Amino acid sequence: MVVLGWIVGVLVAVGFGLAGASKLAGAQQMVDSAERLGFTSLLRPIGAAEVLGAIGVLIGLIAPDIEWLGVLAAAGLVATTIGAVVYHRRGGDAPQEMAPAIVLGALSVVYIIALFFNDLPA
Repeated sequence: MVVLGWIVGVLVAVGFGLAGASKLAGAQQMVDSAERLGFTSLLRPIGAAEVLGAIGVLIGLIAPDIEWLGVLAAAGLVATTIGAVVYHRRGGDAPQEMAPAIVLGALSVVYIIALFFNDLPA
């Protein structure tokens, strides 16, 4: 489970880090989506939360003494993906448009589970 936790943790950190950075940078695709779905004023705060969550997951991976920080960060990222899916549904988006949020949210859940099972004897 240690290897799974590392692999999934890195995927979560990279995925949310890139998504958050693109929101913070005001990438046109993100701005267009925010305008269409009605959360333009939240675009940068959501981007900041995603980047900070990604950093928290990485800290949880490299600092086992504060592994709980990675769990809390991943839980916060799951919350952001739930919000994303709600906005996509309200906006009438197709499932494939929600897929990035769903996949990243699911990976965050797998990361949390892997950390909990990390302490079990082999």
